[in-house]
Amino acid sequence: MNSVVVIGTGNVSHHLCKGILENKNLKLLKVYGRNNKNLGLKLSNEQFSKNFDDIIKADFYFIIVSDDSILEISNKIMPDQGSVVVHFSGSTDMNILSKHINYGVIYPLQTFSKKRVIDLNDVPLLIEGSSKTALKKIKKISLLLSKNVSICNTKKRSIVHLSAVFCNNFSNYMNLIAEELLKREKIDPKILVPLISETSKKLKHLTAINAQTGPALRGDHITIKKHLDLLKNSKYFDIYKNISQMIQNSNK
Repeated sequence: MNSVVVIGTGNVSHHLCKGILENKNLKLLKVYGRNNKNLGLKLSNEQFSKNFDDIIKADFYFIIVSDDSILEISNKIMPDQGSVVVHFSGSTDMNILSKHINYGVIYPLQTFSKKRVIDLNDVPLLIEGSSKTALKKIKKISLLLSKNVSICNTKKRSIVHLSAVFCNNFSNYMNLIAEELLKREKIDPKILVPLISETSKKLKHLTAINAQTGPALRGDHITIKKHLDLLKNSKYFDIYKNISQMIQNSNK
């Protein structure tokens, strides 16, 4: 049985800790964080600590904190020679952990929220290791958490993370804009749910460019002008105008 210490109590930590607790081949020794309530899981007093200066020994250390805090946390860990220190960042270089003997990365390619149940077994885990030994250990524990594990170096992982920001974080901000526009007119934003759902479903079978629809793709300048008139003096005017132009350019 592999013992694990988790540092961090955010959304990713919540789902990783849940996955560890549900796996008979893994043992969650302790979680370190500022607030146990943030984790959203019921842990015993022995399983949680706010004292980052006294991190206990374990087979694996999962650093699941903001990118800016990874190095600081790494410097507080004093692992045994055979232990592995891992961070979960999509864009941070693996070698930020280079003070350790065995270290690497497990990047879960998914959006996590505590209120949403996620089957961790389906989440792609992109892994990297500082040596063959470290990679072997990281791959072994990753396969206990997910059936979808692949090796990916820092450069490629950064591109994957960048792509994820575009297709997930930015697209969701577009949903936020849509909700705001509808709420102003007292229209229930849930009217968009079937549209959003179908857009996602299409991408399972079509490339993004083949799934694209709308006035910009059709070159419907009258409709685009009407929309821009509705957005006059709005902070969203330039977003609509620029993206419409990009869609038109991609179709040339």
